[in-house]
Amino acid sequence: MKSMNKNFFTYLVTALLFLLASLGTTSSYAQSKTQKLKAKEERLKKQLVQTQELLDETRMSQKATLSELNILNKQIAFKEELLVNINNQLTETTNQIYRNKKEIESLKNELIELKVEFKEMIRFAYKNRKKEYNVIYLFSSEDYNQAYRRMKYIEQYTENRKKKAQEINTMQAKFVKENEELLANIEAKKELILEYNDEKKKFIEVKESQQVLLNEILTDKKALQAKYATQEKARAKVAEAIRREIAKELSRANKSNSFKLSPEAKLASSSFEKNKGKLPWPVSRGTITKRFGKQRHSQVSTTFIQNNGIDISTLKSSTVRAVFEGKVTSIFTIPGSGQTVIISHGAYRTVYSNLKTVNVELNQKLKTKQTIGTLLANSSGTISESHFEIWKISGGDMSPQNPSIWLNRR
Repeated sequence: MKSMNKNFFTYLVTALLFLLASLGTTSSYAQSKTQKLKAKEERLKKQLVQTQELLDETRMSQKATLSELNILNKQIAFKEELLVNINNQLTETTNQIYRNKKEIESLKNELIELKVEFKEMIRFAYKNRKKEYNVIYLFSSEDYNQAYRRMKYIEQYTENRKKKAQEINTMQAKFVKENEELLANIEAKKELILEYNDEKKKFIEVKESQQVLLNEILTDKKALQAKYATQEKARAKVAEAIRREIAKELSRANKSNSFKLSPEAKLASSSFEKNKGKLPWPVSRGTITKRFGKQRHSQVSTTFIQNNGIDISTLKSSTVRAVFEGKVTSIFTIPGSGQTVIISHGAYRTVYSNLKTVNVELNQKLKTKQTIGTLLANSSGTISESHFEIWKISGGDMSPQNPSIWLNRR
């Protein structure tokens, strides 16, 4: 009898501890997921504020319609992503309520079982009280002290069951409170979704109005195509100039046709690679309006462009800064596109173009976030656009990298 009670008690305690631990793990996971969604929501709101600043600037000039449309498209994309994020938060909140209800039901069942077992134990102890004390304690115990310890064990067992029952009651109250909070949160999120849907509709209306304005201003398709062709030639000219300058650097450092890094350069490369996804942006504020790689033109669906970097729309004459410590290896001018600075980070190069002024010198060593120069204004004089590239040199090859996956998330 003693062995059976002890084994049952051990099993019960272990099961309860496992249950409580698993509930804590589930709750922590859900909280972590909710926190991540909330953090992303805050980042998107920050990006919306920055794009609104740019829109306010572009609307100061009638010539800025193209720039305004690009930024507006980006803002609408942020708004849609924000709506998805809020829906994800709503789904997670609903799932958490469901999990909590299941856990509360499970706890209720556990509590009922504990009460039944507790009553059975009391009934058993009452019916067998004489036998327990006269037979088990006197004949089975080796001495009085052992009998006394057995009696205390039963008392502790009873007290422990009461304690565990109270813990479950407390846990139930906790989950009920959490569910009340989560239900309130769901109502708040529903209101937010309605608010953002309304705002999204307004942005789409503005976008459509802007497109109508563009169609009125740029009615001559041939003139429009010629304009974009000129822009693409300018972009290709910048891309070729940058590629040619990096090739010159490679040639100077690699006369024997095999690019070998010095120990210092290897360390610089390693440090640069370790910061992938954590590099600061080349401008303190702004939004990416032209992404990396081959892409369809934002206004001419039949036209594709190739971008070796990214273009970040930012406030007029913004300051450009180094994204990582390194040495200035090239400074050159591209007619019609301002100045360009190249910084070496071992096997990597970062490129900063469209600069109006340059505050650094050739072979100067820079620290992370050190000022390089300021940006040119766009054709309407309302905002600026930072062109940023990252190149990797490996052996005799050089390849552009996608800066978006190197810069930290905003």
